[in-house]
Amino acid sequence: MYRRSKGFTLLEVMVALSICAMAGIAAMQATAEHINHLSSLEEQTYASWVAENVMIEQRTLGDKWQGKNGAKGTETMAGIEWYWRQDTEATADKSFVKVTINVFSDEKLEHSVYELISYLNKGSK
Repeated sequence: MYRRSKGFTLLEVMVALSICAMAGIAAMQATAEHINHLSSLEEQTYASWVAENVMIEQRTLGDKWQGKNGAKGTETMAGIEWYWRQDTEATADKSFVKVTINVFSDEKLEHSVYELISYLNKGSK
């Protein structure tokens, strides 16, 4: 008399394990991408704060603001040293100037993290 066994064959178990392994690998890759994206967002957030702080400092100078093209500086935010460069351009209205603040993560100013553009009134107080 032939008894039928109750359970899975070796092939069925191996297929199930391979499916679980592929799902696990996909979940790990998604998690790694998410973590990389979060660190990039954190870096951009800090850089945006640096740019906004520099722009506010420029605005508060009023008539004393020199508006030098290519002015550079450093700021420390969240324990990280950030490097910034200010670029200015003339506009069609001579009383306004276009100011661009670029924030970099390296001293050589090669890795741009954030750019803030605003228009300042040269005669504002």
